[in-house]
Amino acid sequence: MNALTVSFRHLFRSGRLIWLLYGITLVLGLVAALPFFNALKVEDQDSPAFLTLLDGFNYTVYSDFMHRSGRAIAPLLSVGRWLGPVYLLLSVFWAGGILMRFTQTGPRFDLGTFWQACSHYFGRFMRLFGVTSLFVLAGAGIWLVAGTLVSIALSDLFTERGLFWIGLGFFGLFVLTATLLLCIGDFAKVLMFREDERNAFRAFGQAGRLVLRNLGRTYGLYWLLILTGTGLFAIYFLIDDLIPMRNWPTILLMFLVQQALVFGRVALKVGWLGTAYFQYEQLPRPSLRLRSIAPAPLTEPVYSPATNPNPHEPQAPSA
Repeated sequence: MNALTVSFRHLFRSGRLIWLLYGITLVLGLVAALPFFNALKVEDQDSPAFLTLLDGFNYTVYSDFMHRSGRAIAPLLSVGRWLGPVYLLLSVFWAGGILMRFTQTGPRFDLGTFWQACSHYFGRFMRLFGVTSLFVLAGAGIWLVAGTLVSIALSDLFTERGLFWIGLGFFGLFVLTATLLLCIGDFAKVLMFREDERNAFRAFGQAGRLVLRNLGRTYGLYWLLILTGTGLFAIYFLIDDLIPMRNWPTILLMFLVQQALVFGRVALKVGWLGTAYFQYEQLPRPSLRLRSIAPAPLTEPVYSPATNPNPHEPQAPSA
């Protein structure tokens, strides 16, 4: 059966997992949104100028407000900037628990098993995150530097329009390279999970060979889900243009649409990791010389069976 189909069949049985991740994402957003809203209520001084922002962005209103209240808003903006790295760290942390969920055949989602797998694989996945980031900066960054140098060298031969298309071409190469490396990184997570591998560089290299030998069934699926997520954003912006936020009912409606988009993105992220897991199981793998001894079986519990609340479900291998 197609790995994408199997993945989303498991995803539909994992509603509690999706709601858990969505809830954590919502709480992180509220950490910045609620203080920001309260600060706006204090700083706007009942000015009607902010009502014009409901019909679209107005730079004059924004610049006047930041000039007058920038000091009060700056710390809150700093909190918002820190939430990005925090969410990225949580995404790495969740990966082990998500992969563990896809090994379970039963419909029941065990929260304790999920957190156990998250903590067990966090260290090795963080090392893999560092390796993937290194390759993205080194490999994909080459295209940006090359594009800049080519644009400078040809600045006297092309118009601004021509230089724009040259820059766009190099940026496209950058995007393709970066997404390919990120795809390899996700398959390396699966490899480290299934083969009990702890060396991040070795896992990334083995995953790279696997992806490059099966581009359509790995990188192609990765881009399919990227385009699906892009389509969700396009639908959101279309709805945003159709619904003017001029009263509380329409504001509430758009809030629900936004949360549906966030929920969909969380589901796509989990679904992709599941797709990579099941695709890894189906693809002919390169010769894996990961260890001189056999890896620990996936079903070996981290703690003793006496303390295992669900002994019939697979557990993470011991460290």
